[in-house]
Amino acid sequence: MFTPIERIRKKSANLKKSIRLNRAEFGTSFGKLKSKDSVYNYYPETIPLLKKISKFHNISSNNLIVGLGAESLIKDIFLWYSMKFGKNKISFGVPNYFMYHIYVKIFNFKVKNFNIFPDQDKKINADFLINFLKKEKIKFFILVNPSHPFEKNFKLQDIKKILKFCSKKKILVLLDEVYQGLGGETSISLINKYDNLIVLRSFSKTFGMPGLRIGYLLANKKLKKEIETFRLAIELPQQSINTALMFLNNNNRLKKRKLDIIQARNFAHKEFEKRNIKSYGFKGNSVSIKLDNSNAVQKIGRYMEKKRVFINYKYPRPFEKYINITTTNKKNMNIFFKLLDNII
Repeated sequence: MFTPIERIRKKSANLKKSIRLNRAEFGTSFGKLKSKDSVYNYYPETIPLLKKISKFHNISSNNLIVGLGAESLIKDIFLWYSMKFGKNKISFGVPNYFMYHIYVKIFNFKVKNFNIFPDQDKKINADFLINFLKKEKIKFFILVNPSHPFEKNFKLQDIKKILKFCSKKKILVLLDEVYQGLGGETSISLINKYDNLIVLRSFSKTFGMPGLRIGYLLANKKLKKEIETFRLAIELPQQSINTALMFLNNNNRLKKRKLDIIQARNFAHKEFEKRNIKSYGFKGNSVSIKLDNSNAVQKIGRYMEKKRVFINYKYPRPFEKYINITTTNKKNMNIFFKLLDNII
């Protein structure tokens, strides 16, 4: 039987007004603290970041866990679930984040997936997923919303319908919102209504800061307490915390980063339309296209690589006719389309 371990996060003493001799670290002299010392010479202070993220989403810090990227939290969730519920059947759409596939193998879960095609996304609606979960007797459902690399975006009313069914059938739902925040609807407001819901977020995609390695999850207090059993003693380096706080304290910088991605995404759609190429993806940070044959995909992909522009094109069947590009900014998009014209 799984028993959660309560994790108490100790608040650090004021380093400018205190002498800390109670931890095995190299400290600085009293009253001589410099900014670089707080980054390298002392253990990181996570509490300010927890408070800032809580305020950003208007939720309690009791509903929040931060981790070393979304990946570390995914691993913690898998570990917690396997210890509490055993090796039940799991499901998620494909293609998807490759670490979901890795953790399924590591934890030896049974898995049943469904394909997501950009040009057939209307087929994957709430009713389709409910019937799929029922038929396959799924007990752990991972829903990436919006999905990536091929986008399927569910509206909040659809998410509620799925959650209501899953709640009745005691199906855990991990709602991966790593690509949320660029036009879709978040489900964070539902965490205290559904005791089977975990929402996963990240600084990597929405804020465009993958180097920080900051992820966080949101859930009701009971779920949060159980999953927090598995968190690291020190979740993040201080430099990552400081940078995240700087951006969260400056909404204009955050808005500009998001606006750059959205403008580049809209620009990419218009450019593909000029070339009579159908494009997909309106809520995340990338755009996908489908070509007539896989040879054309490989030709474009290899040509781009020679020009040191790297795109996603090496998808296995049945996705071999698709290309996906991350819409970073308009300058990069202009370079991509100039090269695309050269090859086509």
